[in-house]
Amino acid sequence: MSSRRATLADARIQTRSAPQASAAAAASLQRSACTDTQAHQLARLVRQHYDAELSKVGLRITQYRLLMEVVAHGPVRPCDLAEMMSLSPSTLTRTLKPLILTGWVALGPGSDGRTRSVRITAAGRGKCAEGVPHWSVAQAKVHHLIGSRNVSALHALIGECLMRMSAVE
Repeated sequence: MSSRRATLADARIQTRSAPQASAAAAASLQRSACTDTQAHQLARLVRQHYDAELSKVGLRITQYRLLMEVVAHGPVRPCDLAEMMSLSPSTLTRTLKPLILTGWVALGPGSDGRTRSVRITAAGRGKCAEGVPHWSVAQAKVHHLIGSRNVSALHALIGECLMRMSAVE
């Protein structure tokens, strides 16, 4: 938090009654100590850099990532794709819709007639190729801003956290 915002927050707390000030201070402390809040803020900032760069070719990072997963694993059932990407089925459906409308992916019958299958189209392969240099620029920028040593440590920490938390589920 910037020092100006911190000063304004302190001033607001001082003008409140004691119980209000105490509750506000506790809420402020809880927000700053909340792991979910911290992880969300970092993810949002990182995503903004990727989205800004990929927007130059008409993509968001979520769309680019989905296209790249379909290239790597397709044709693939939507439920399997959602699981691979750690997405809920409804989030996958929302992200797939504009990609289907633009003709970058196609949704068709699956291998057994009961399921559906997502596959990349020629236009989708072209969009992936168009996005690669922009993704690389965003990746380099984020790594520069965070610092290469911190990126390595962050990746290791995230990997360990994912492993530990997945083992609990």
